[in-house]
Amino acid sequence: MRRNWVDNLRWVTVLLVVLYHCFYIFNSVGVFGGIGSFSDNQPQDIVEYVLYPWFMALLFLLAGMSSRWALENKTAREWWKSRCLKLLVPSTIGLFVLQWVVGYFNALPGIAEFSSLPAPAKYIIFAVSGIGPLWFIQLLWLYSLILLGLRKLDSKDRFYNVCGNIFSTRIGVAMLLLIFFFLSWGGSMLTSYDAPLMGLYRIPFYIVPFLFGYYVFSQDKVLDNFSTKGPYAAVLFVLMAVLYAWRWYPQNYTSGAVQQDWSTMLFATMGSVCLLAVFRCYFDRSSSLTKFMSKRSFGIYVLHYLPLIVLATMLKRTAISPVWIYLILIVCVPVLSVALYELISRIPFVRWAVLGIKKPKSPKFL
Repeated sequence: MRRNWVDNLRWVTVLLVVLYHCFYIFNSVGVFGGIGSFSDNQPQDIVEYVLYPWFMALLFLLAGMSSRWALENKTAREWWKSRCLKLLVPSTIGLFVLQWVVGYFNALPGIAEFSSLPAPAKYIIFAVSGIGPLWFIQLLWLYSLILLGLRKLDSKDRFYNVCGNIFSTRIGVAMLLLIFFFLSWGGSMLTSYDAPLMGLYRIPFYIVPFLFGYYVFSQDKVLDNFSTKGPYAAVLFVLMAVLYAWRWYPQNYTSGAVQQDWSTMLFATMGSVCLLAVFRCYFDRSSSLTKFMSKRSFGIYVLHYLPLIVLATMLKRTAISPVWIYLILIVCVPVLSVALYELISRIPFVRWAVLGIKKPKSPKFL
């Protein structure tokens, strides 16, 4: 059974990732990366505070849910093979086929330091520097491997069934939200934020929403408790977003002090659950637009940073007003990402390396 609300929540969240990067790339609050701010004080950076705490946690949560449903229709071997194709290939081979261009633009501020290196060495550096948003699918591949191990330890699904029985009642839902919050907070406390990469991957933290998605939120009897809570969830989400931005702006929201604070974990966990409730209540529908976006959401995520960093770098060197630069990026980057997806998905080897798309099977003649 196709769950339209999950598909819709996924592609909307991916578009919000794109929106976040349109602001992040010019951030003035000390977040690692980007190409430089327009000024020292940018109120528009508040957008980053509203989005950053929860959107990747939500994508891992949805990935865990989708993994459960996929494994109900596939063998573990089939599912793992598809994970390697969809996740591992684009985040490794894809770096050397396309994403090295992102790495080149990332390295532009210090490009003079590479002038003495031979071309092959530069190419490898650019490829590794082009990981960008692909850290998500690299981590998702790792979590998928861990999940297979957990499934072998519990081949009869006892833990899954226990979770469904415990967390499907009103008291169980309250317990679920508390446990989800405290385990996520614990995962964040186990994360080292001293190095930018460690603070980006946050392995101990993101595995929590992934596993909760698989074992808990994939169960309809648990989700049914949120079906009628859409209005309350929407109000609560907006309230949390406003209070969180008010509390932390303009501090570096990726720092350990912020990410390990209880308010960040509350927004990350409860914000994700609120959006599950809102979309299950109001957006369980399908149209030609939602089908179009659902099919391309993965491609948009994988490809969007390339047109973004190229356009942002070019526009920042002009005299165009920052307001117009933001508007151009917000409109053009999603459109260019879709166009890039349509182009790459038609090129045999490149579509496999960059998007994990196999060559369509030829029809069999009986």
